[in-house]
This record gives sequence, C-alpha cells and structure tokens, in this order.
Amino acid sequence: MRLPASLLSSLAALSLLGAVLASPQASARPLSSLHESPLKARARGIPVALPLLTDQNVEFPATPVQPEPREEASEVEKTEPPPKTVRTSPHLAADAPVSAGAWMMYGTFSLVPLGGVYGASRVGGERLWVTAAETLAGSLVGSLPAGLLFLQSAESGGRWTELDVAAFGAGLVLTPPLAALGTWGLGELVFHGSQDRGSAFLGALGGAAVGTLLGVVAHGVLEEVVDNRSTLQWLRKYIALGFIGSGATVGYQWAGGGPRTRSR
Repeated sequence: MRLPASLLSSLAALSLLGAVLASPQASARPLSSLHESPLKARARGIPVALPLLTDQNVEFPATPVQPEPREEASEVEKTEPPPKTVRTSPHLAADAPVSAGAWMMYGTFSLVPLGGVYGASRVGGERLWVTAAETLAGSLVGSLPAGLLFLQSAESGGRWTELDVAAFGAGLVLTPPLAALGTWGLGELVFHGSQDRGSAFLGALGGAAVGTLLGVVAHGVLEEVVDNRSTLQWLRKYIALGFIGSGATVGYQWAGGGPRTRSR
C-alpha cells in the first residue's frame, strides 16, 4: 500500500526537526572559542588556560587584591618636639656689677627729689630746712602703704599677677593721702602753718598723687638699667619715696600760699 505524499512529507519534516533538537549543545558553540589560539585569546584579555576549560563548568574565584604596605614613618617624624622653653626674666644675673651708665642714671633720678625740696622753698617763701623736713615726713608716712607698690616677684612674673595687681592698686590709692597727711600735719602742727589750710591739704594731696606716679615710673626705669634686681633695690625705693614726699611738699606750699606771717 502506498502512503500519501502529504504524509511522507510530514514525517520527513518531523524527523528533521527531531534531529535538530536532539543535537548536543556543544555543536551550538562557535568553533572560534574551541580552536582559538592562545595568542589570540591573550590579545582579547582571556587567560591562556581559559579556552581549554570552556567545556567544563569551572568558576574562577576572584583574585583578592592585597593592599600595598604603608611605609612606616621615618625616625625624624617619630621624634617628639622639643619641650617649650620657660620664659625667664633677663634680670637674673647673680652678682652682676653696676655699670657706669647705671650709676649715672641713679644719680640723675636722685637729684629730682632734691630739686623738689628746693623748688618748694622758692614757691611759698619757706625756709629750706623746713621744706626738707616736710618732704621727709611725707616720705616716711607714705612709705607705709608705698611698700605695696614695689612687690615684684621674679617667680610669679613680676607685678602682673592677681595678688600683685591688687596690692599695687591698694598702694596706689592709699599712698597719696597718707603722704599728704604727713606733710600737711608737720607743716601745720610743728611749724607756723600755711595761709589756707584747706587748700594746702588739697595741694599736698594732688602733689603726692603726681609724685606717686612719677616714683613708680622712676622705680621701673631704674630697675631696667641693672642686670640684677636685688642690686641697689633699697636705693630705688628711697628715690621713689623722695618723689612722693617732694611732690606733697611742693603742692602744700603752692596751694597753701606759703607760711603764715611769723610773729616777732
């Protein structure tokens, strides 16, 4: 029995389709990957052994990237910075000799109070020894609080610390009235007194205030011209007190109008 032609063509098509579907997967791979030379594979960035393992399901693990070791710090960078130097006063030379210029400076400043004593005698027409006594009285009484003006400790950084500033302020406030009281009291009680007692006391107070400021400045200047603070310390204080007493005497004689008329 002969089969129809349409049935034969259908069977042929089905057999051809089954042959295509039943072919292995390897036949679908391009031949270029199987037969590619190692040089061409390296040129495309593929390792040489990779084409040989394409038929095997091998997974290549990722190569870990090792970080580059950090260079250790050099010995220069590891060295610690030098310790901070402590600032010290330049006036620390022990037993430093006093220069000729320093002696000249001290002598010049010593003449200022003496000139004030003489000027006070010329202003009010008072006797010279009386104005000298009034200056001495003002300096002695004013020296009680004036010692606070010269508290300068080298270890604590000089006058500019809290306690030293408080002491300096107290001395600056208390010294003028006490120095004026000493000069005015000696002139009014021991000697013949002034023509105007109230104005004389105010004049002595103003003169003592100016003398106190000038004495502090003179003390600081004289301290800077020597190489050791303990050298001539007593002379600096006496010169500063002389500024205070002579200032009080000049103000007392000028504002008081001179001494009263002495009875014969």
